[in-house]
Amino acid sequence: MARRLESNRFVMNTVQRTMRRAQLLPLAALALFFGFPVISMLVRFLRPQDIVDTISTSSLTQVWWFTTWQASASTALTVIIGLPLTWTIARYSFKGSKTIIGLVTVPFFMPAVVVATGVASIVDSPSVAGILWAHVVFNVAVVVRIVGARWALMDPALEDTAADLGATTWRTFRYISLPYIADSLRQATAIVFMFCFSSFGVIAILGGISRRTIEAEVFIQAVRLGDTKTAIALSALQAIVIFAVYTIGTCGTQNNDELTLATQQRTTPRRFRIATAIAVIIPTAIVLAPLVGAIIRSFIIDNAPSLNAYRWLFNGTTESIGINATQTITTSTIFATITALITTASALVIAAARNKRQFINTATAVPLMTSAVTLGLGIIVTFNDGIINWRGERWLIPIMHCVIALPLALRTLDPAVRAIPEEMRQAAASLGASPWRVWCRIDIPLLTPAIKRAAGLSAAISLGEFGATSFLTRSDSTTIPIAIQQLLGHPGDTLTHSAFALAALCVVTFTLALRAA
Repeated sequence: MARRLESNRFVMNTVQRTMRRAQLLPLAALALFFGFPVISMLVRFLRPQDIVDTISTSSLTQVWWFTTWQASASTALTVIIGLPLTWTIARYSFKGSKTIIGLVTVPFFMPAVVVATGVASIVDSPSVAGILWAHVVFNVAVVVRIVGARWALMDPALEDTAADLGATTWRTFRYISLPYIADSLRQATAIVFMFCFSSFGVIAILGGISRRTIEAEVFIQAVRLGDTKTAIALSALQAIVIFAVYTIGTCGTQNNDELTLATQQRTTPRRFRIATAIAVIIPTAIVLAPLVGAIIRSFIIDNAPSLNAYRWLFNGTTESIGINATQTITTSTIFATITALITTASALVIAAARNKRQFINTATAVPLMTSAVTLGLGIIVTFNDGIINWRGERWLIPIMHCVIALPLALRTLDPAVRAIPEEMRQAAASLGASPWRVWCRIDIPLLTPAIKRAAGLSAAISLGEFGATSFLTRSDSTTIPIAIQQLLGHPGDTLTHSAFALAALCVVTFTLALRAA
């Protein structure tokens, strides 16, 4: 018996050693395509005087101010609109609650450019209100998922006791509910602020010429003005702000990956039914209106129903500005498939290694705290000479998408891997199963749902990535978000309605895909 147990331990240790060796390949790729370009860019080009100039230059000061206040306003609006919806879904059971969760989550997985196009279909002209609306649409799901997962676990007896003692609804929330959800609310607020502070796709569609965030300014300085030093200084300062916000927001909090409706949920009390109905209907309408607006506008031309937008999209009309819709959709699909396969396999290997080293966990999380535009800038600055002159290569775009998607895919798979009972592996090994057979017959079947989620998330990130892709795209590698932005950036109703049609196709496709998942 002792000999068999020793054999089982040997088999399991062999599996762990194999996985730890195998993870060196994705970690090396992460170092090459993320660590090397970003660090090399900062070391070679960043100077203290450049940082001082970016802070003291009046035009850049205005950009910093707009970036900060619009991110703060967007975050506040997102919390104000999302919190009542979160309260209703987390605390009370009602028919259709899961459907509501799915509907408000859909925009989060969509390309930011598509969400911004939906807002543009309603507001028509660039405006601050449109920017704030798009950020709310995109980020309400963050509040619902993170805060809701915590709020759903609160014992209803706490609220009932406060009510019995004469506390009003507001006092109950302030002294009972708010302290209970404070950590998760802080985490959600920090994440929303990070997304809004580093917004690029939304600003590219809805910002116009006079409203630019730091992310947009980095692209303008580097690509349009050729001022690489200023762009790098802006990227460095932005990274410091994002890292500080991320650290403050996530310090001492636990991740809640999904909203689980607690068994302690109650039927909505009669006195709250109107309030809960308002808390559900208004936020849901705010979130879904731009998506519905994009679909409606794609069928309305000159105030009359028409399918011309879809005809223009596929009959060669948009090729006048270099957009071939069929080729663009095919390219995005290929990139998304490659990203899903590579990212999921890499994340699975790293998760299976069961790393206990904090360095590896931190290294795989760093891309979450770095904007996509910073990564794109680092790539065009670094991979432009000698044997690593790759910035014009088509294959670099899906690799870059893998780098951006890997942290989230890993955090989707890691909890599932750690949840597999070790006894099952040992039992299989004791019956003579090889390490490979244990992996195929035990681990993979149990991990299949998480693998599907990780692959879908990676594909969605690839389809929606806009910031870094803007630096590397060429005529033969145009993706859907880039095509939508270019269509909206040219004058003429034909191209504008073609953009609405392409955005509408994305809305329908993402909605059906998420529903199927």
